[in-house]
Amino acid sequence: MPPEPSLAAGAVMTSASSPALPVARALGGPAAVERCARQVAAAVDAVLAELDGLRAAAADCWTRAAAEGRRPGAAELAAVRGAVGELLARPGSRWFGCGAVVAPGALADADLHAEWWYRGARGAGERRLRLVLDPADAEFYDYRVLPWFARPRDEGRAVVAGPQVDLLCADRYVLCCARPVVVPGAGFVGVAAGDVPLAALERLLVPPLRELAGEAALLDGEGRVLAATTPALPVGSLARGLLADPAAGRAGVVAAAVDWTVVRG
Repeated sequence: MPPEPSLAAGAVMTSASSPALPVARALGGPAAVERCARQVAAAVDAVLAELDGLRAAAADCWTRAAAEGRRPGAAELAAVRGAVGELLARPGSRWFGCGAVVAPGALADADLHAEWWYRGARGAGERRLRLVLDPADAEFYDYRVLPWFARPRDEGRAVVAGPQVDLLCADRYVLCCARPVVVPGAGFVGVAAGDVPLAALERLLVPPLRELAGEAALLDGEGRVLAATTPALPVGSLARGLLADPAAGRAGVVAAAVDWTVVRG
């Protein structure tokens, strides 16, 4: 097994599409790393805020039904389609797919339900994702146990889960961003969530890293690379050793939705 990659001291290394940062702008020291971590946290919060409209549309389904003394039916969740389309079709959208995923027992006529849409290839518009939600089926997709659903349910907070391989494309890493949908009188009814390709999120995450002197990377809690300023640390690779390297500068990203760390060589 090859050794894990490491951050070497020296100039910032980038891919061909990412020119090196001029030395005059490079910053070092613990304060610079902490500043970078704050910038990453702000980027995470901004991405999660984009789900506000979808979350409100989902909550409205239960609010309207509750006014009539009932729970909504699965067909009523189609009302979130407008918010989904707004996220997927807006110019420069970073979202690949999004929708509302329902808590067991929250609907009147279905125990499990997902109203999820994704962008079709080559401008084909939005496509509905059909999941197998029958527990008796061998292909059952049990979203109840997945971090992007279970953590908002159990912890009552937004979560950015992954990176993970996209269901629709084995060659694409995505981060699943999810916010709990909580309705007065009904409690937790599901999540408003969306998938962002890691490559798209890099455009937000790499610029703060480039402001640091030396090579830098952003790692998740398992030591997996989310973004880096050096090709020696490809996205998705494991670099757990960097989290324990006493020579590396580190700062945790203070955002409730993530367990990420900025590491500078």
